[in-house]
Amino acid sequence: MQLRSSPLLALAASTSIFSATHAHYTLSDSYTAANWFQSFLFYDQADPTNGFVQYKNLADAAKNGLISIDSSTSEPAVYMGVDHTSTNPAGGRASVRISSKKSYNHGLFIFDLEHTPSGICGTWPAAWLLSDSGAWPKGGEIDVFEGANDQAYNKMTLHTTPDCAIQHTGFSGDLETANCDVNAQGQGKNMGCGIRHPMARGASFGPGMNTIGGGVYATVWTSTDIQIFHFPRADVPADISSSPSAHPDPSTWGMPVARFGGACNIDAHFQNLNIMFNTAFCGDWAGQAWANSTGCAAKAPTCEAYVRDHPEAFKEAYWMIRSVKVYEDRDQVVDKRGVWSKLWHKLTGGSSNDEVIL
Repeated sequence: MQLRSSPLLALAASTSIFSATHAHYTLSDSYTAANWFQSFLFYDQADPTNGFVQYKNLADAAKNGLISIDSSTSEPAVYMGVDHTSTNPAGGRASVRISSKKSYNHGLFIFDLEHTPSGICGTWPAAWLLSDSGAWPKGGEIDVFEGANDQAYNKMTLHTTPDCAIQHTGFSGDLETANCDVNAQGQGKNMGCGIRHPMARGASFGPGMNTIGGGVYATVWTSTDIQIFHFPRADVPADISSSPSAHPDPSTWGMPVARFGGACNIDAHFQNLNIMFNTAFCGDWAGQAWANSTGCAAKAPTCEAYVRDHPEAFKEAYWMIRSVKVYEDRDQVVDKRGVWSKLWHKLTGGSSNDEVIL
């Protein structure tokens, strides 16, 4: 782009057109029971986290009753469960892992979860964002909702390549690890930077969350930081609505439970993220942590033995999802010609003596 007007450059550097104090979020995509299974891809390969699980494709998941639409309420919801009838399933217990067909760069992601497969020995459920930019963790991973075994709280985590760390400020949760690099020294391998939901805030995970009808997790991803908010069902803000005309305003929601910001170039570490859901069994987290959970270890000598022999334990290991909605900050969607036209008229009053070439 060439500019043949030096005052225009000064105006461009100072005008408020290029920045906004508050984001103005507008609905971009709405994933509901009406379009859910058309909007996600089903993964049916070996589990990358070495779990005792068989992920099923769309046809097999439907055939085996792992997925359905629950229309028993005024707002239909998406059911995604696991096999809870088969003993000694060859190769692992059947489940689903899905990723959105569309990827994103920045936005407000609102996960409305009525029921989650969490707090159950042997399980490792997650609602997350994962990059399609290359070998993990290139492009980044944001774990919005995740835990293993009988864990009683939600854990929110970023996984990145080197040179990304966060500061312990601006959130109410408990910082567990500050370096987001999966190979950071002084942290366990693949741990990333993690924040635990504050126990005092109530049911953020597991049976306690399900008992109150679930709730909403909202993730705000900007160039500055990544924030996660949690609202139990009774406390969901009025501006988080099923109406397409709703304009959520995170600046009115108070302090987030997690904020990932500091010595990390967010845009350099996070690109092209897909929305993900899965329920794994055992593997690199739930399996390795089995012995550390007194309640789980008392049930069976190993995670795989328990998952293999006790299908009845997993009847409640299902997602019931009202929606996932993605909002775009319209202040960041800049039409270059429109912006420069405004600048041009401010400076010249519409004169054509100078020239702007885009």
